[in-house]
Amino acid sequence: MDYDIALIMAGGKGKRFGSNMKPFVEICKKPMIFNIIDKTIKIFRFTIIAVSPNVENFLYILKNNYKEVMLIYTTGIDYSIDMGIILNAIKKRPIMIFPSDIPNITDETIKYIIKSTENIKNDIITITDSHGNPIGISIIKGHNLNNWTNYSLDNKNLLNINTIEDYEKAKMICND
Repeated sequence: MDYDIALIMAGGKGKRFGSNMKPFVEICKKPMIFNIIDKTIKIFRFTIIAVSPNVENFLYILKNNYKEVMLIYTTGIDYSIDMGIILNAIKKRPIMIFPSDIPNITDETIKYIIKSTENIKNDIITITDSHGNPIGISIIKGHNLNNWTNYSLDNKNLLNINTIEDYEKAKMICND
């Protein structure tokens, strides 16, 4: 199965973080979202970023730095609503979905997830940590949204930045 499409969700309100600017805060000397874009544009044929009015003031940052990515405008009301809109619009599968706030993911980790889930037949695979908590990465292989499973990724090094405390931990890892 060819993985052509990476979708980065970057249109949220950032309520837990306290700012809708979350994808654009710097970690390791660049906006957090750049870390994931840099990986996806190397691995996937298309990188699509879901944006909304919540981040409209910061879109110039994306447009000035990544002309090769596509932007899809969503409502910004709710993650699951926006994801549903996008999945209805894009019929091609598989799609690998990433949060914009997982700054330290590596090419190797992305390739490992793809390889280790290739024999899973469910239409949706939610990647979780070793405790069963979703880390924000999903693989959409089909169109039946009720046919899903979890896949546990035993990688304690992935940081999903949801709060200011998470952000402070990430800055320490990068020596920022």
